[in-house]
Amino acid sequence: MERLIFGPFELDVERLVLSADGTQLALGPKVVETLLALAERPGEILAKRELLERIWPEGFIEEASLSQNIYVLRKTMRTHWEGDVIETLPRRGYRFVAPIAPRLPEAAAGVSAVPVAAGLPVVAALPVARRRWLPSAVAFAAALVLGGFGLSVVALQGDAHTRVLPPSAQRLYALGRYYWNERSQTSLLRSLSYFHRVVTLAPHDPRGYEALASAEAMMGDYGYGIPARDYAAANRYAKRAIALDPRAGEAYAALGAIALDRRNFQAANRLLEKAVRLTPKDAPAREWLGILRLNDGDAAAGYRDLRVAARLDPLSTATTAWLAQAAYFDRHFHQAIAYAHQAFDLDPHRFDTLTTVGLAQEALGKNHLAALTFESFSKHCASCRNEGAALLADLYAREGKRALARHELALARADVRDVGRDDLAFAFAALGKRGSALAVLAHAGTATHLAFEMDPRFDSLRDFPIYRSAPRVSS
Repeated sequence: MERLIFGPFELDVERLVLSADGTQLALGPKVVETLLALAERPGEILAKRELLERIWPEGFIEEASLSQNIYVLRKTMRTHWEGDVIETLPRRGYRFVAPIAPRLPEAAAGVSAVPVAAGLPVVAALPVARRRWLPSAVAFAAALVLGGFGLSVVALQGDAHTRVLPPSAQRLYALGRYYWNERSQTSLLRSLSYFHRVVTLAPHDPRGYEALASAEAMMGDYGYGIPARDYAAANRYAKRAIALDPRAGEAYAALGAIALDRRNFQAANRLLEKAVRLTPKDAPAREWLGILRLNDGDAAAGYRDLRVAARLDPLSTATTAWLAQAAYFDRHFHQAIAYAHQAFDLDPHRFDTLTTVGLAQEALGKNHLAALTFESFSKHCASCRNEGAALLADLYAREGKRALARHELALARADVRDVGRDDLAFAFAALGKRGSALAVLAHAGTATHLAFEMDPRFDSLRDFPIYRSAPRVSS
């Protein structure tokens, strides 16, 4: 009976069973077959179409099903190992990157295997308990960015629930979560349709209602629908979940997210902290708690909570993008760049992450790279030219390139609807136009003032009391 060995895992090729440290993991055969297809050809890039045709030869299947399988595999394996196993290559496919050693147990008794993988350094076989702490250089770099996380595949979300959804509902729930994580209007609408089907299949399980509450809350938060209506629906679903299970932490998290968006920070803090107590492994609750900490002006606490959220769900673009911002505000500039690049890799349409990259490069003194990044941001995002101009105006002014700075500032002021008021204020201040900077701040909300004060660019202005006394008038 052939088995593939990597890290603490054993993959039974014939039975399609994956075990970790001798314990069989609760994974469906299609999920394990996805892993097998990759593990049989370590180091090779397998296109999505090739994997779909192998795993589902019976006919058409949504590409999201493959993504869901990869998602579940990563979550499961990260629970048991810090090493990286599957690499995503945007627009190309997936690649198995863990050191692997195929063997037949009967023939291998007492023989030390040496795992190898294409393009990876050879690591001599060690007892599993020790080898788990020796990832390859590639895996270590990924682990530094992603970290470990411990979501249970059986419980699917959070850790307050112990019952298992029916298999058909599990699949729909996972697909809904995949689309929910993308946070676009189309993907959120798809997630809602999947979560409604989960509720139909498991009407007495709180998780379907919790997921619906989260999806409706994000529809309102992003302004994709009618916020009042979306929030009302989220509130109904959350209360239904709590009625079924008073420990439904994700429901409290959704209510906390609504309170956060409505700037009711006291209620948001109470609800989100309760959600984290009930379900410590719920990534969205940690994400929203981190955002709340940033709104409080506590960059260190926000960075800490968002790091936890990203470890719990490393495939969430929104979480990773927020983490990049928090790292920048907390002066972890190299990490900010790494997280922002990761978010952009997850979703090449998240152009806002490029601004974080550029600002972190500027903070590190890499002004030439920062300028190129801001120019790329302006070029690839049709609605971002004015915001990019404000960032370039500030950068050029700090470099003493005043003519270029004034030119970019004029472009930014041509249409300020898409320009961050903090970035506009920084540009004015860098050009010595302190009165204009104060005028911008006088009509900015509290959130802008908090971002202004946490931003490292503000460091050079802290000696000017005039900025400290700027009125905080909400627009």
